Amino acid sequence: MNQSSRYSRRSVLSLAAGAFLSASGALLPSGGSFAAEAPRAALVYFSRTGTTAGLARMVAEASGAEVFELKLVDPYSDDYSAMTGIARSERSRNARRELAKPLPDLSGFDLIFLGSPYWWGGLSIPVRTFLMDNPLAGKRVAPFVVSASSSPEGAWEDLREFCPQARILPGFHTVQSAASGARGDITAWVKSCLEARQGL
Repeated sequence: MNQSSRYSRRSVLSLAAGAFLSASGALLPSGGSFAAEAPRAALVYFSRTGTTAGLARMVAEASGAEVFELKLVDPYSDDYSAMTGIARSERSRNARRELAKPLPDLSGFDLIFLGSPYWWGGLSIPVRTFLMDNPLAGKRVAPFVVSASSSPEGAWEDLREFCPQARILPGFHTVQSAASGARGDITAWVKSCLEARQGL
């Protein structure tokens, strides 16, 4: 091989190495590490009487999720009979309930724990209202629901309706009378949800 050929080959190798290093640098985060940014979890919930809020605290402690409580501009009546009549009417009309601002920005989260009481066969009106405007497309959604005695199937159906492009994880349900003692079950459920997102 003549000298000209040797230099030509060296030049090609040098250019190839430079291109690789340049591409590698573009792929590296600013700290120079290949480690991906850790996925983030958020917890969004509505609670009228405090029962769902109690479960939300357990979920937050087990998951480390950032917590957002949904609040209403015009809260429901403290009178149970009056409140249930209003909520039933709202659900039958597929009505909305105005939520107090600011509303949570979930764009930076990949896993959303979503808590709601179970009202008239499904999610509470405030949570339904939130999902109408925030369908959580591309997110993993882990729902937890409290009911007086009903099965939670209506809540899961609501989620499939309002979040058609989200991945709905198996939900957690408890009846109101057992909610305060649900910590062990909540912790196990949260662990399964955190493990499920490792495929992201």
